[in-house]
Amino acid sequence: MDKFRKLNLKGNPFRVTPSVNSNEIVWAGFKNIKSRIERRITRAINIPNTSLILNWGEYGSGKTHALRYFCSQKVLEQLSNECSIPYAIDLRFPKSKEPVKEIFTQIVDKLDIHAIREDIERQKLDIQRILSDITDNIFMQKVFSVMFDKRDGLFEGDPEGLEFKSFLYGTMDNKKFLSRGVSRKFTNDNDYIDFLAILFSILTYEKKAYSCVILWIDEFEDISILNTTNISNVNNFVRTLIDKCPNNLLMFLNLTLSAMINVSDLGEYLQEAVKSRIIDSIEFSIPSSIELKEYLRELLNASMYRLDESMVDNEYTPFSPSVIDAVIQKLGDASLRKYNEVFSILIETAAFDNVAQIDDEYFNHIKSEIMSLA
Repeated sequence: MDKFRKLNLKGNPFRVTPSVNSNEIVWAGFKNIKSRIERRITRAINIPNTSLILNWGEYGSGKTHALRYFCSQKVLEQLSNECSIPYAIDLRFPKSKEPVKEIFTQIVDKLDIHAIREDIERQKLDIQRILSDITDNIFMQKVFSVMFDKRDGLFEGDPEGLEFKSFLYGTMDNKKFLSRGVSRKFTNDNDYIDFLAILFSILTYEKKAYSCVILWIDEFEDISILNTTNISNVNNFVRTLIDKCPNNLLMFLNLTLSAMINVSDLGEYLQEAVKSRIIDSIEFSIPSSIELKEYLRELLNASMYRLDESMVDNEYTPFSPSVIDAVIQKLGDASLRKYNEVFSILIETAAFDNVAQIDDEYFNHIKSEIMSLA
């Protein structure tokens, strides 16, 4: 934007909340976290393996940004190399009285049934043979026969699968599909889990249409607000889905530490059967000064934000290095989100004041106003 041009920037790099547009997502710094997540995803892409990963850290430590970054089509294509791309689904932990149903609904909301059908057909996969291989649930076999059979299924008349989604949501009864053997609607958590497990197994069958399913659940700390019954139901969902998708499911749980829940408190909310399935725990820790400076260098010089590389005075342009040091000294052990907030305000204030560089003189002029907001 023009108001940032004098600062040699195309826009404000410091987002307080992660962008939902994958084209606006940049990863800067924190190479260890990035490498560990990349390793888990590339392993899931290449090897038949189901894994449960816990991401944990303070509020504003970058967990949601990681979710948005690694669920983007562009990044997954790069990680897939010559393999089939993963099918990535991200959702927020449910806060309703029926958490498993809400998880199911959020996933169905994101399903592109038309694209799934095309991808399965493109690989010439035999749905009936796959169904006989992966499940003995006759009812679910009939449901998926309707979903994928293009003779008198939903390819004609409803190419986007809206009627089928209505059936999944429970807003349309099963009468339309009764002649196809779909004798009832979904009635309980087991139906929701069975449908998802079979769907994920179809999508990743022999890793042809998709190499794996990545299911990323954000704000998992909200499990602490559920009653005992629903905590048990969520545990059953995670455990059963993993057990029924033994080959190609990668599940990430984002956990924010708070006064209500800490990593050491997980035993109150995760049953042993689920905890034992967590194969990796990735900490999003409070950044050190070295990590912060690396993050700032890479973010400010990313091609998405840097306007003219030939006009860079120093690696932190438009900030003087001494200003970076002053902010770090002032904030100390703060979250990455807090640092983003302060640097964002500095950038916006400088753009409004039409200055070209945020040096010591300018910073000292405005710091009482800016740092009071930190």
